[in-house]
Amino acid sequence: MATIRRFEDLEIWQIARQLNKEIIELTKSTELRRDFGLKDQIMRSSESVMNNIAEGFGRASRLEFIQFLSISRGSANELKSQLIQGLDKKYINEISFNNLITETEKLNNKTAAFINYLNYSKYKGLKFMNREISNTTTNNKQQTTNITSNNKPQTTNDIIKTTNAASPLGAYPHARKVGNLLFLSGIGSRRASDNQIPGLELDEAGNILKYDIEAECHSVFANVKAVLEASGSSWDKMVDVTVFLTNMKTDFPIYNKIYGEYFKGVEACRTTVEIKSLPTPICIELKVIATIE
Repeated sequence: MATIRRFEDLEIWQIARQLNKEIIELTKSTELRRDFGLKDQIMRSSESVMNNIAEGFGRASRLEFIQFLSISRGSANELKSQLIQGLDKKYINEISFNNLITETEKLNNKTAAFINYLNYSKYKGLKFMNREISNTTTNNKQQTTNITSNNKPQTTNDIIKTTNAASPLGAYPHARKVGNLLFLSGIGSRRASDNQIPGLELDEAGNILKYDIEAECHSVFANVKAVLEASGSSWDKMVDVTVFLTNMKTDFPIYNKIYGEYFKGVEACRTTVEIKSLPTPICIELKVIATIE
């Protein structure tokens, strides 16, 4: 760790970048490009693998780095599952599939080995290098962490922003931690990679000619997942979901079916409402509350 100055110098990030390049080419050169939902999921997972390595390194804390490396490994496993779907749908040939799976497993193994190294390392990271923890009251300005009677740090409010989800349209974060709860801002189906809405066609005046509720469902769920993971939470920790649709009569059956696939076993409370329009020409938006352990 002492010789690594930039996340770009990490071998696992370099491998993740190369894997992401191959995934980009795959989504452009095969029939996968026509399956907007699966294509977006694969791209999100691949990007999450490398981005979480970089973000974890940038946190300048050994324990936070380990957490983000674990998220990266989770995204790599998700990528493997999605590649299997691509193979089953005959979008990907056996040779390409085997090569990508081999590279993904190689990356996962190296990341696991790095996590193991960090678990036994005395390296604290710049974030905590000069901090001291005490049970007594002190006026020392360098002491920034207080310990409660049960030896757990007091919880503070945290603002979360991530490049793995579509950028906010105004002066608000992707999410905010308050105690052990996580509150997500309303998030729609714009892709983080290019800020485009999947399946949308507009006329010259900006009126909607065609939209794809199925593709937008997959995209908005990917955005929510990205924010949850960037916040230290996860998909299964959602407790309340509010869904906004612009066409309840037409879109509800499709959205409800896809929702059931994504939220199987989550048991989050849900409210679905129809609204006239959303800030951009999307047809679905989610507002989520989740927990953080």
